[in-house]
Amino acid sequence: MAERKLRVAVVGCGTQSQLAHIPALRQNPSVELVALCDTDVRKLNQLCAIHKIEKHYVDFDDLKEDESIDAVVIATPNHLHAPMAVAAMRYGKDVLCEMPLGLDSAEVRQMMGCAEREKRKLMPAMNTRLRPDIQTIRRFVEGGELGELYYCKTGWLQGRESWSLSGWRGQRLRAGGGAFLSLGTALLDASLALVAPHVPVSVIGAAHHRAPQSEVEDTAFAMIRFQPDLTLTVEVGWSMLQEKDLTYLNLFGNAGAALLNPTQVHKEMHGHLVNVTPQIPDKDAQRSSWRLLVNLWVESLVHDTPTPIAASEALTVSRLADAFYRSQSTRSEVPLTSEES
Repeated sequence: MAERKLRVAVVGCGTQSQLAHIPALRQNPSVELVALCDTDVRKLNQLCAIHKIEKHYVDFDDLKEDESIDAVVIATPNHLHAPMAVAAMRYGKDVLCEMPLGLDSAEVRQMMGCAEREKRKLMPAMNTRLRPDIQTIRRFVEGGELGELYYCKTGWLQGRESWSLSGWRGQRLRAGGGAFLSLGTALLDASLALVAPHVPVSVIGAAHHRAPQSEVEDTAFAMIRFQPDLTLTVEVGWSMLQEKDLTYLNLFGNAGAALLNPTQVHKEMHGHLVNVTPQIPDKDAQRSSWRLLVNLWVESLVHDTPTPIAASEALTVSRLADAFYRSQSTRSEVPLTSEES
């Protein structure tokens, strides 16, 4: 007799769900995608028809009470992450939730507390660290092949045409922040995974609002200090006057360096700089990372094992974001307490 499949619902049917969550869930043999939920009835009906999904909900309160659903993927606007995740867990459902997990670290702690009380699994959708190129670089770091890391720089700069602030992304109460929170989260995901076990200790942040009346920042820069002796710089923007978008992550150690987009690894060997870049077969790194994220989440639920990415890692990202916004508003360096680092 075949084992019963994990019955999963997706809440929020925007681009992220359509391109990442729904395809990955449908490809997993242990999953039955049983329901979709979105306030846009037309889009909801269309997606249910395309993917042959019987149940569709316009009201999340109805979905959370459906006892036949085992777990939910939450891919809604940022301000709904915490209340929906908490409600789902209180009704006995495990949760995979988009980043940022909460609008701030207080919300993330609330979510973690609920998961512990309700004995449910809460996993942040931190997929960037699972990209094959990031994992390849991580193996070089873990093997000590780059030596002692001392500097990491990363950025995501988008032209004005590629990002729209219409809707919830331009509203602080719904988005929680601007470019730093929306774009910086993925960069911090990858960077923290690569520089581990270095511990962040302080943040210096600066932000720019292209329009004076804008509720959220268009451009942001942060310098994050780590113990022992490592610095990470992050620059993000979604209204840059440039022809092409730019995404990069560069990692420097005293014995070598690793660069992404495209992937390059160089080591100092016998006084010479040698290119040791390995072959990375999977060209579609982003799609691969989403598939792996969903598969790891499902495996942890099916076998009742700890989630491979802990909510505490999303809490670190939220603490760094909180410190960034405090720093840019006070124009000062903000230390992280031992609890926050």
